[in-house]
Amino acid sequence: MNSLILIWQVACFLAGASLVWMLTLIALRLIRTRREAILQKRRDKITDAMSRILWDETGAAVIDNKRLWKSQMVPEVFLGFVALVRGEERERLIDRLIGNDVDDQFRRLLHHRRKSVRFAAVEALAYFPGLSTARSVDALIENTKAADIRIAGMRTLVSIGSYPLVPDVMAELSRPNASARRLQSVLSGLALHRLQDLLEYLQRPGISDTERACLLEALGASTDYSVLATLQAALQDEAPTIRAAALEGLADLAHPDAAPAIAACLRDSDWNVRAAAIRALRESAGYAYASEISALLSDPVWLVQFESAQALVDMGAPGRNLLESSTRDPDESVSRTASLALAELGFAGERP
Repeated sequence: MNSLILIWQVACFLAGASLVWMLTLIALRLIRTRREAILQKRRDKITDAMSRILWDETGAAVIDNKRLWKSQMVPEVFLGFVALVRGEERERLIDRLIGNDVDDQFRRLLHHRRKSVRFAAVEALAYFPGLSTARSVDALIENTKAADIRIAGMRTLVSIGSYPLVPDVMAELSRPNASARRLQSVLSGLALHRLQDLLEYLQRPGISDTERACLLEALGASTDYSVLATLQAALQDEAPTIRAAALEGLADLAHPDAAPAIAACLRDSDWNVRAAAIRALRESAGYAYASEISALLSDPVWLVQFESAQALVDMGAPGRNLLESSTRDPDESVSRTASLALAELGFAGERP
């Protein structure tokens, strides 16, 4: 009898616990839905206020709800709004927001406790150049431990013309969890505006292959053909990462005389280099090396086959003709890759 009572009590407890758990989940869902509705309403109010400021014909529109504009959501909403306007309209919006001290609020939000708010604020400040912004962003970079915020700050400095020093940028590569890819936008901006600084750092003795690769890839963004010799010389480096990075730089540079040196890399022993060479030729050489690229449909590495097929697809009719011929190749890997590429174009492709 005691056992039955115990079982009944346990069953009642479990049923009650389940009911409480379900009610808790429902309550949390309602709270979340309510909170999202409130946040969306606030976003809409901020967007409407920006629209009124932008389209006010008198130019005298002011922000009447100061509390709303102190919201931590303003930088996020601003970034979405400013992406929709261009040219004179964007300039007018920025000027009027500055007149209403919105940029001061963004600078204050750089000290917010939430990382996402600081990140949005530092990205928004890229549209508000000036000494105050440069000083605030410099202080943020120096004091924050978050790598993504430091790099976002460097991007903002490049955007406002207050360029960070190359050694400071490259120092990010030695930090924990460093990402060379995230630095490329910063280095590309420096290549465009501070090319000599990048070249001087590249000549330093003892810099790592990772640093050299980042710098070589960024050189193409300079649009300065004087870097052609530097990039071509790097194609002879013994490190595959350096050769591949130089090819990425040559792809961005798009110098018409670089094609022969790039084409020679189609026979490189490293598959990453071969794939990079295909991408570079696709950007700079048009149809001139279509036959050499189509030969790599038989490459032992699938990614090289894919890059080759994609390059031929981008060439239009000449590339399509080569792909159609390749569908009849006795090598099944070649015919399959060519058929898949043709399928992307809407052609069935023939199989042997």
